[in-house]
Amino acid sequence: MLIAVLCLFFVIYSLYRSHQNAKWKLINSSSTKEEFFQVLDILSSESIGYKVHHPTPRKSHYDIYVKIDDEVRAIYLLQTVILTENRVTK
Repeated sequence: MLIAVLCLFFVIYSLYRSHQNAKWKLINSSSTKEEFFQVLDILSSESIGYKVHHPTPRKSHYDIYVKIDDEVRAIYLLQTVILTENRVTK
């Protein structure tokens, strides 16, 4: 009986986590702290909410997620700012 209850709890928890993660989209995976903070500054300047998965021993990059509703605006903003900066430095 205890095993059945634990299995049911695990299934319900997994479904809940899947539902919560479905609301977020990965928009950037930064390998350096400089790039990571640059992207966060850009998103913060436009009040776009984000969540971050920090590096672990298994992975060496920062994953930045935004809500699905803000995905297009965030990607456009990042592309615009990065393209502008590349033109200025050339």
